[in-house]
Amino acid sequence: MKTTEFEQFLKFADNQLSDKSDSQKVQAFIAWCKRNSIEEVILRLSSETKGGWSKDFFFLDFTTLRILVSKKGFMRKFVDFGYIAGMAPFPYMVLSKNLKLSNVRKDAVINPADILGNDSSNFFISYSDIEEVVFRKGTESIVRNMLGTMVTTNFLSVKTSSKTYNYVIPVSKNGTFEIIHYWLSIVLPVKISAC
Repeated sequence: MKTTEFEQFLKFADNQLSDKSDSQKVQAFIAWCKRNSIEEVILRLSSETKGGWSKDFFFLDFTTLRILVSKKGFMRKFVDFGYIAGMAPFPYMVLSKNLKLSNVRKDAVINPADILGNDSSNFFISYSDIEEVVFRKGTESIVRNMLGTMVTTNFLSVKTSSKTYNYVIPVSKNGTFEIIHYWLSIVLPVKISAC
């Protein structure tokens, strides 16, 4: 989405979103993007598999049309800034009490097509191809210490007719199970099973 397109949304949303809940605001933004044929990143999760330098480190970008799966570059494995609370810049602004375009940094605006780039390990999953999404609370990754027990990872599975994609979702980079499940259920146009 270009900043000029977001300005159009702000004009559309002026005085219409103030009394809406956060989920209604994001859903209104998604609906507006779809009506205007704009693909926008809404939510980003960081996925990683433990066990060495060559393991899988992916970003899962949930757009208005599909899930973009992109491999993190070497440096991004160590310095993963991600998005604030998992939200992309424009949806985050929609949730802000002060919708001001000047608050969005130009370098934070990302074109979904640029995410895939030329890397052959990057791909996408269309929402229309998804049969089932399962988000499971971590049980295999429990850390025990003097203060009690702490879940360090959750698990996301996306099933299509031809393949099932499994991702490890670290809590430290993405937030709690409840927060992730809440936002996934708002963003995804398919049902999410949680267990």
